[in-house]
Amino acid sequence: MKYTLKFFFFFLISYLSVAQEVPYEYMGAIKLNDSSFISYKIIFNELDGIVKGYSISDMGGPYETKSSIEGVYNEEEKSFSFNELDIVYTKSSIDSFDMCLVHFSSDIRKLNSNRVIEGLFKGKYVDDKPCLDGELFLTNMEIALERVKKIDKKLQKSKRVSQEVKDKFNAMSVVDTLTQSSIKVKENLNVFAEGNEVIFSIYDSGKVDDDRINLFVNDKLVLSNYAITANKEKIILKRQKEPLRIKIVALNEGFSAPNTVKIEALDQNNLMTTRTILKTEEEAYITFLFK
Repeated sequence: MKYTLKFFFFFLISYLSVAQEVPYEYMGAIKLNDSSFISYKIIFNELDGIVKGYSISDMGGPYETKSSIEGVYNEEEKSFSFNELDIVYTKSSIDSFDMCLVHFSSDIRKLNSNRVIEGLFKGKYVDDKPCLDGELFLTNMEIALERVKKIDKKLQKSKRVSQEVKDKFNAMSVVDTLTQSSIKVKENLNVFAEGNEVIFSIYDSGKVDDDRINLFVNDKLVLSNYAITANKEKIILKRQKEPLRIKIVALNEGFSAPNTVKIEALDQNNLMTTRTILKTEEEAYITFLFK
C-alpha cells in the first residue's frame, strides 16, 4: 500500500508538472489607431505567474513577424500582461530596431478557462519610445477550434451542399492555412539568429509527393534537383558578419500541387518553423542575420 501511494503521488506530481508546461494559445487581431486590422496570435506558457512565449502578427501575410514575449499573470488580482521583446523573424524589410512592439495589460478571470483576451495596448520601439497604439482581440484557440469542428461537421453532413463545395471549403483546411507560417513566391523571411550557428532543416511534413528543389546558400548551389522526403536534410549555417541568404527554387509541383517544403531553423535560443508554397520555377528566400 505504501508503494502504491508513493507511485500515485509521483504520478500526480509528474502530471501537474506536464500540465503547467502545456502552452496557452490565443488568436485574433489587433486594431491600430488608424483603424487597420492585423491578424495576431500568442502562444505562451505560465509557471508561478511568469509568462513566456511568442507572438505572430500578420500570419501568412507579407509582413509576418514573430516576436518573443514575456509577462506576468496574477491570479489573485486577476491581471495579465505581456510585452513583445526581441524579433525572432520578419518578412518586413525594415530593421528590427524600427519594429513597433506590443505592450499589453488587462484584467482577466482565470487563465486556464478564459475565452477571450482583449483590451488596449501600447506600442513601443526597442528604445521604449512610443509608436502605434491600438486594441487587441483574441480568442482561445481550443474553444475556437471546437466551434470550427462543429461547423465543419454540419457542413459535411448537409445534403444541400455538393461534395465539390464541401472539399473546397473544408473548415479545418482554412484554419490550417490561417495558422501556419508560410513563404510564398519572391517573399523573403529575415531571421535574427543567436549563437554561432543555425541548424537549417528541410523535409516534407505531409504526404511525400516528389517535390523537387534547388537550394542555394549565398548563391552557391548546395542541393541540386533534391527530392523532399520525410527525413530531415540538415545544413549547418555558421555565424558570419554579413547576412546569409537561402534561396529555394521549385523545380516541379510533385504529384500534388503546389511545391511545399517544411523548414526548421534552430539557433542557440529559438526554433523557427515555416514552409514554402511555390509553383514550378518560382523561388522564395530566407535571410539569416546573426545578432
